[in-house]
Amino acid sequence: MNFQQMRILDLRKELKKRGLKGYSSLKKEHLIQYLSTGIHPLKNTQKQRTTVEEKIHESSPTIFTDITEELPINQILSGDCLNVLKTLPDGVFDCCVTDPPFNMSKKKGLGWAFSSHITMQEQWDIFSKDDYFQFTVNWIREVLRVLKTNGNLFIFGSFHCIFTIGFILQNIFDRRIISQIVWFKPNAQPNITCRMFTESTEFIIWAVNNESKKAKNWTFNYETMKAMNNDKQMRNMWEIPLTPRSERKHGKHPSQKPESVVNRIILAGTNEDDLILDPFSGSGTTAVVAEKQNRKWIMIEKNEEYNQIAKMRIDESTYKLFEDNSNY
Repeated sequence: MNFQQMRILDLRKELKKRGLKGYSSLKKEHLIQYLSTGIHPLKNTQKQRTTVEEKIHESSPTIFTDITEELPINQILSGDCLNVLKTLPDGVFDCCVTDPPFNMSKKKGLGWAFSSHITMQEQWDIFSKDDYFQFTVNWIREVLRVLKTNGNLFIFGSFHCIFTIGFILQNIFDRRIISQIVWFKPNAQPNITCRMFTESTEFIIWAVNNESKKAKNWTFNYETMKAMNNDKQMRNMWEIPLTPRSERKHGKHPSQKPESVVNRIILAGTNEDDLILDPFSGSGTTAVVAEKQNRKWIMIEKNEEYNQIAKMRIDESTYKLFEDNSNY
């Protein structure tokens, strides 16, 4: 029996048929190993048993400064995304999920009444209008190069940048935009100026990496989305609260997205064992969700503080997956 050619679902069925247990969170290579040996790949059979913490440390994400000849799967690449992307080969990613700079930061920030929150004032989010346009063209060009043909691209944005991003995708690169998703935040910060509506939404552009008239066969897991929506068609307006404190306990990122939003994107636009890119990975939400959903990933982030937060979050996620799967 050629396990390499079998789908993940069929591998799991074969494990069940053989009476083996504890495989629900395993990746494909581990499923194949389990079938081949009959020994659970996460079970230490050595006489001197290592602790769970040691296992997590051994497999925890490395923060690379240089890229090796082989793809650094499930790793954080430290550096400017434009420089790092240029070292990656063409057409290797199934999907990109990313939250780029919005160009909305204020040099002095904006204080909120009854709160210590300060509106964005990060240097990495401050551009001139022309510089932001060229920066966006440059990173999108590289992402499209490393994405597979008809691979999915999900880009977060606010009104500060989403129209620029959409224009570039459609008019410069002629990419097919499938949908604009609206993320509604029911607990968004109030507007203290009282001169406009309270800003309580962000947008997600879903595009396909092919010319508008040629795009086809993109991944969309319709039935999964329908099942998540009480057996009704999933709409493009998602009501999901802001990132909870439990997801910020290892440190804060000013624009960290809730895992529940990214989870829905990944389940909708990728399949198990797909390779996902995030060139602005911040505190690592894309990687955390990818780990939970049995997807591969490569993250890029130049801020070392955010990389350390991401590493702790990914370590914790891997630890929990191991715990959940330890009763075999």
